[in-house]
Amino acid sequence: MAGSLYLVATPVGNLNDLSDRVKDILRSADILLAEDTRVTIRLLNHLGIKKHLISCHQHNEKERTKILAEAAEKGWSVALVSDAGTPLISDPGDLLVTEAISLGLNVIPIAGPSAFLLALVGSGLRCDRFAFEGFLPDKPKEMKDRLISLVREQRTLIFYISPHKLNRTVSEMLTHFHDRKACLARELTKLHEEFIRGTVQELSVKIENTEIRGECVLILEGFRPDQPTEEVGADIEEFDQYVKYRLEQGDRASELAQDAAKLFGRKRSDVYKLIVDFQKDRQNRLGECDNS
Repeated sequence: MAGSLYLVATPVGNLNDLSDRVKDILRSADILLAEDTRVTIRLLNHLGIKKHLISCHQHNEKERTKILAEAAEKGWSVALVSDAGTPLISDPGDLLVTEAISLGLNVIPIAGPSAFLLALVGSGLRCDRFAFEGFLPDKPKEMKDRLISLVREQRTLIFYISPHKLNRTVSEMLTHFHDRKACLARELTKLHEEFIRGTVQELSVKIENTEIRGECVLILEGFRPDQPTEEVGADIEEFDQYVKYRLEQGDRASELAQDAAKLFGRKRSDVYKLIVDFQKDRQNRLGECDNS
């Protein structure tokens, strides 16, 4: 008997989302691995289940893979539970699944809630093609680089955002996606569930000076060019709009050149020259208006 690794999805907020199958797995599993035992013990207490929990988080997951070898040998069932939602989705579990497969264990995902899917289908944005980006990098430069790399992504984009990083993240998104449609979903499945919809610019205004609580999911409209992106005309129009907006925000030409070079795939020196020409042309048009 090979043994099994169950990937058990748990409610993201509303305990009524618990299925009978999840309850059965939690009761019958030989070993329960929990992202945070303090969180999972509350779930077990709610179900009246008394069982020993073993922590399994990002700092000890590699060590916990050793448990699977014994499970494979003795035919045990192991259940992995994250704090909320589906394991492995911005949560621990990748190493466990890889090791389980190599040991010949049955890997069995148990259906249940996932915050990003709930947010997506409730957002009002397209669901036919999407890209889940999880949490953005914390360092400002790395975050900016990631966002720049996604500016021309045509699929709907999904991000997890911690509430204390929300204003900073939306502010950075505003620089690159200001007129895109967006939806901020918070407190999913809970009493105060909320969907805040609008453009990124409108979203920024709505959340400014507002204390947002609860884990957040931000859904962002994908890039939708009026012309095929490979056409030079489209590139020039997009470049002009991008430069104009960044200059209006007071960004320095050197920083803008670096960002635009990455985004449009051009040499930084060439982009910088285009920016200078753009600034001169704008100054000339302003001068003509003043003289008229």
